Amino acid sequence: MNSETAPCPICTSPAKIGPDWAIRSFSCLRCGEYEYDSTTGWQEIKTTGEMVRLSGWVRDQNAAGVIPRITPEISKRVSLMPVPRYRERATRALNIVARKFGNLDGVTAYGQAIGDPEFQAVTYSANSGEAQSLLHILIADGSITDVQKLAFRLTARGMLAAEEMAYAKPASTQGFVAMSFADDLNDAWTNGFDPGIRSAGYVPFRIDAKDYVGGISDEIMSEIRRSRFVVADYTGQVNGVYFEAGFALGLGLIVIPTCRRNDVGKLHFDIKHLNTLLWASPKELADGLAKRIRAVVGGGPHLVQP
Repeated sequence: MNSETAPCPICTSPAKIGPDWAIRSFSCLRCGEYEYDSTTGWQEIKTTGEMVRLSGWVRDQNAAGVIPRITPEISKRVSLMPVPRYRERATRALNIVARKFGNLDGVTAYGQAIGDPEFQAVTYSANSGEAQSLLHILIADGSITDVQKLAFRLTARGMLAAEEMAYAKPASTQGFVAMSFADDLNDAWTNGFDPGIRSAGYVPFRIDAKDYVGGISDEIMSEIRRSRFVVADYTGQVNGVYFEAGFALGLGLIVIPTCRRNDVGKLHFDIKHLNTLLWASPKELADGLAKRIRAVVGGGPHLVQP
């Protein structure tokens, strides 16, 4: 059966679409693979910046082994994310050059690389001109070398750098939990947060599980950067949880607020409007958290289907 095609709602390029009209699945050369629930509608992409952010975000999810289900809420959140800095974008360019065009004995035409839809999406480039500027950065740092102004060749330095980065992939299946370490919440962690995150297909992480040397704040920020999302439990009103949630939001990560029911009246005024997941028992927490993660993040690569 021939695949049906339609314009990609993100970038308008031709995309293959699945047969299910309720959960629409798309496979786009630029944006990769994603879904959306047609019953929730679709937030229209109005600017090039919104397109670049959502297209790059979907590619990031695909790289983590996840086909995200986009909702209007997720689309709006991603549209507000900062575009990665030039150094990170150049690093992404090097990775994809090594994977798709990496040949120490051959050359690649500039047009072949910068016109590649996946290259543009992964590097958060709006067009071939922006993609070209990233290759200029790679030439300057010796990762690729120019060949008569028409093509480039990956250098040994570039190949080794790309290989090293491949072995240092971020823990993109990680769900970071910011919470109080009070003894009366140990059961909530063991039988609530931990199984709830695992049920959604992700690996739960709490900072006290890590051995480190140096300042704990640096370690917390490092692990949040390596995470797909953050669960912020405000039970006990720990100041650090507010900080960690704010830091994650600044990175554009999804933050899922939770709080024990008998503590909800103490929530700070600035977050009382949030759709906080309330819980009274670890089981209620585990069930509710798994459902919430699947709804706003999507099922992770370790999700066991029923």
